[in-house]
Amino acid sequence: MELEELIYFIVEIIGTVAFATSGAMVAINKRVDIFGVLVLSSITALGGGAIRDILIGATPPRMFSDYRYVMAALVVSTVVFVIAYIFRERYQRKAKAVDSVNNIFDAVGLGLFTVTGVQVAIDSGFGFNSVLAVCLGVITGIGGGVLRDVMLREIPFVLKKRIYALASIAGGTVYYHLHSADFDRTRAIVIAVLVTFVIRVLATIFRLDLPKVKLKETK
Repeated sequence: MELEELIYFIVEIIGTVAFATSGAMVAINKRVDIFGVLVLSSITALGGGAIRDILIGATPPRMFSDYRYVMAALVVSTVVFVIAYIFRERYQRKAKAVDSVNNIFDAVGLGLFTVTGVQVAIDSGFGFNSVLAVCLGVITGIGGGVLRDVMLREIPFVLKKRIYALASIAGGTVYYHLHSADFDRTRAIVIAVLVTFVIRVLATIFRLDLPKVKLKETK
């Protein structure tokens, strides 16, 4: 494995671990059983990449052709479930702290997967199309969370709170242009992930949302 391939593999594995952790925490808070936690965690971690691969005709999606990603998601979600099960009383008491940890993992996963999504688009021959490349990065970053929320019968988080998608768009755009300018790949990844992470975290801290039409509830 060449150095560049190794770097992107590490990035994808870290992103998988981060999103699997976040997905498991959300699933546990929704009181699903261990099978539900494993499924929802894996979908959160790998669903966006699967949608991306299908869109560009890379079938079967990587999550089905490389077992390491699925195994990483399953192992991580199992560990999170066991910890929450053993320490469930403390886990429930520390709900706010758990939510903060979940937001950190989610922000990390969003940044890492946005970058890998853009890179996959470039490697697949779509580097000439900046809109497509960034869109595939965003889909990779948010797709799994959207699928998870739909399965939980909720309005996807990305459609209602914390300028989630905008953070991914910003990070993907930064990475695409740095890559196009032949910027050092490792530094480009770090910068793009930081941009996504910072926007996502600041939006959470300061409760920044996009404008909404707030209609009065009717009886």
